[in-house]
Amino acid sequence: MTTQHTETVRELQKIGLIPQTLSADSSIADNHDDTPWYLQIFLGGSGLLSGLLLIGFFVLLLSSALRDSSTQFIVGTLLIAAGFALLLASRRRGNTFLTSLAFASSIAGQGFFVAALLDLELAIPAIVGSILLMQAVLALLMPNFLHRLLNSFVALGCLVYLLSYYHAPEVTAGLLALITAALGLHRYAMLSGVSRKWRPFVTELSRAVTYASAFMLLIISVYVIAAEYSPDIIDYDTSFSYHYPLAQGLLVLASLYAAYLILVRYRIKLTSSAGLIATIAIIVLGIISVYVSGLLAASLVIVIAMANSQRVLMVLGIIALVSYIFWYYYQLDTSLLLKSASMLAVAIGLLLLRWLILHKVFGAVSTPSKAVINLPNRLNPEERS
Repeated sequence: MTTQHTETVRELQKIGLIPQTLSADSSIADNHDDTPWYLQIFLGGSGLLSGLLLIGFFVLLLSSALRDSSTQFIVGTLLIAAGFALLLASRRRGNTFLTSLAFASSIAGQGFFVAALLDLELAIPAIVGSILLMQAVLALLMPNFLHRLLNSFVALGCLVYLLSYYHAPEVTAGLLALITAALGLHRYAMLSGVSRKWRPFVTELSRAVTYASAFMLLIISVYVIAAEYSPDIIDYDTSFSYHYPLAQGLLVLASLYAAYLILVRYRIKLTSSAGLIATIAIIVLGIISVYVSGLLAASLVIVIAMANSQRVLMVLGIIALVSYIFWYYYQLDTSLLLKSASMLAVAIGLLLLRWLILHKVFGAVSTPSKAVINLPNRLNPEERS
């Protein structure tokens, strides 16, 4: 087991997924944050709460001095720098307490930074753009996955706000789906063009952005698009109306790109029967759910999660899909008869697509499992590793 462990570490070092400074005789767990995801969420929530309390402490302690914007910038920069230093220390020692403390310090610093921007009385796009730039820089610098996940999520939220502010909300779902598909399914191909020294950094950053974009896609598809709550966030002109077919068309294009990446992974041509059926299935699903955009978005997230064996992301997609169906049915904007008819049409279309896939791709309905079992054998060596 020791020899196998050493060879595994060396192979991972060769492809650049772990740092070269890691000794082959040491344990990967000592140099990698193996904290379970539910504990990371708990630490993230406690860090947010601690950051807010830390802001209140500084406001009460330096109430007169913090009225100046320059002082707020200085205090915010110092707190962010302290959080960065604590993250470096916790990364070397594997100390969870230091990680939580660094998270709280960074959140407090970002709060002071935003407060200073608000005091400058800039235009709303300038403020949101500055926050977007700050979050992007922190996502690149902070050596912590949870921190990068939060920074990426806030940065994408700012991007969605700016698109809605300039009356282009139809682009949001397609853009988020494109980011999720490109980073989630094309990650290893992109890593091949990156220096081995930077591959661990690019891997962690791409994972954080993938999760953030997928979660933002699920939220946007339901809250902003389907629920039509955009006027509650953005002050639209009364003449502006959301173009559902355009938004759904962009989402379909992003879904087709994701299907293409998955087919390439299994060395299946897009012009083959399986590729044509997948293309037709996505187009049909996009057409029948043009006013039910959450259905295609949640299905896309589930497919990407299944392709990458990401159980947490798959659970989020399934919960979002089931919740969206309940929400759509019981929202009192149209009659339940019309909604029942639309959901029946979607169900019939999905069942027909399932029948078509089982008969045309897997052959007989009685032997779909054999075809599924043989699919991983067609993986290329890079994806198997």
